[in-house]
Amino acid sequence: MKKGMGEIILEIRKEKSKAKKVELLRFYDHPVLRGMLELAYDNRITWALPEGNPPYKALEKSFDAQGHLYADMRRMYLFLEGGHKTIKPLRRESIFVNLLEELDPDDAKFLLECKARKVAGVSKKIVKEAFPDFLIDPANK
Repeated sequence: MKKGMGEIILEIRKEKSKAKKVELLRFYDHPVLRGMLELAYDNRITWALPEGNPPYKALEKSFDAQGHLYADMRRMYLFLEGGHKTIKPLRRESIFVNLLEELDPDDAKFLLECKARKVAGVSKKIVKEAFPDFLIDPANK
């Protein structure tokens, strides 16, 4: 079974040293992890959802929902400005809440942190150190 994104972030968050966090990011390098970190830290991306966390009923930890975020990554465009031009805001928010309720609680928390653009324990600086070719600002090339 794949380790969930939220589980990976929790493991990285527990580390005290920046070097170990960088090492773990590189060890768990995956297109979905990079995609989630891009949603959190790429300044060119704008979320099309209201600020703050929506009310949702978190899935119980007893359910085996680890890894669902890997498959749901393909739907993230729905929640971004310009991602889906005809979807109404209320429908977008409803889809987002449904997604949160289907995800493992750790994955849901990680997704909400990405939306808030602040992943606890995994700063933009650490991500840039782990992946120097990632999150390049076009103005500073």
